[in-house]
Amino acid sequence: MLRKAELTGPFAAIRSSIVIVLLAALVLATAGLFTTSVSVLLLVYAGLLFGVFLNGISRWVADRSPLSYLVSYLSVTGLMFVGAAAGLFYLGAQVGRRADELSAQLQAGVQQLGNTLSQYEWANQLVPESMDWQAFSVEKAPAILPSLFSGLQWATWGMTGGLVILFVGLYAAYNPDLYRDGLVKLFPKDRRQRTDEVLDYLNAALARWILGRFFSMAIVGVMTAIGLWILGVPLPITLGVVAALLTFIPNVGPILAAVPQSLLALNVSPQTALYVLGLNLVLQGIESYLITPMIQRHEVTLPPILTIAAQLLMGVLFGIIGIMMAAPLVVVALVLVQLLYIHDRLGDEDPGKLTRQIG
Repeated sequence: MLRKAELTGPFAAIRSSIVIVLLAALVLATAGLFTTSVSVLLLVYAGLLFGVFLNGISRWVADRSPLSYLVSYLSVTGLMFVGAAAGLFYLGAQVGRRADELSAQLQAGVQQLGNTLSQYEWANQLVPESMDWQAFSVEKAPAILPSLFSGLQWATWGMTGGLVILFVGLYAAYNPDLYRDGLVKLFPKDRRQRTDEVLDYLNAALARWILGRFFSMAIVGVMTAIGLWILGVPLPITLGVVAALLTFIPNVGPILAAVPQSLLALNVSPQTALYVLGLNLVLQGIESYLITPMIQRHEVTLPPILTIAAQLLMGVLFGIIGIMMAAPLVVVALVLVQLLYIHDRLGDEDPGKLTRQIG
């Protein structure tokens, strides 16, 4: 009896440890599955945003022409595909002709950055001593093969995500009432009318936000390309397109767009790189204090602090897709809070500026 009790203690401790390890593994696996699932849902949400954009343009064309919605949708989609194909062909041909030159210029820009930083004591304290700026050379290409494969994996993931967004958007815009009616029917009959009204507000808010983003993207892209062309930076049109695309991400995008511009400008001269940084600061000032206020007369106005906080949180949890979708998620959250809580729950007749804008 004593021997059985002595054996039971160690075995019980081992069994408890195994249970704890299994529970920890289950929690980690669940967390990983949750992160992956939310990332997929964010891709679907991005596709729905694209669908809202297509639906808005198609309805605008249908309301102002004798064309039906279906014909308008097919026309808008066809023109969009033709324009995108022409743009990709032009940019691909431009980059393809100058691929070697571009690679050499980027490498020279990184090396020039290292040489410039090495002249300052404060920079030497910030940059690790192990940093070899001259390692960015074609001759050492085999050493970067792991990074290349990692980049290919990211490119494959990006292409897959792009296809998901494209097809979700196309299907959502083709027959939006199918999905809308299905969603409304999930609610009790006495709440379906209010649900339909909330969906109208959400659709209008997202459409206005997307429209405002596209106006900002177009203006920033054109101004960036013109400015870089005047400064003599290589590939100004390509860099302008990159700046326009990254402007879709509020606050974070313009900073990312300035990196390749500065590297290519460094290869021209350090003074040109400073001019490029100054150009980006001027453009951001124009975008923040002139373009955005003009657009926000018709666009949804988002609180900057709330948007930045959402971008940081979503970026940490879900990566780049989280950063991209943070702002439109804030739009949805603001509409729901103002309509369902401030108005319906608290009884405030004036739920907020956002709903007045889109009402």
